[in-house]
Amino acid sequence: MKWKLKDRANDRCIVSDCGEYRISKYTLSGVDLLLVYHASNEIGSAENGNEARKIAVKHKGAV
Repeated sequence: MKWKLKDRANDRCIVSDCGEYRISKYTLSGVDLLLVYHASNEIGSAENGNEARKIAVKHKGAV
């Protein structure tokens, strides 16, 4: 699965090439949290980008 920025103004969100998956990055007190979404449903969270991408790929294989 390939990933790209949602738009140039927002570097905190990436979208999969199929458009079904989205990873949003939130930072609180210097700690990053990445939330993984399928459509509008949250399917997981991770502490780094590689873990977040693996969650999306695993979910796509299960669907």
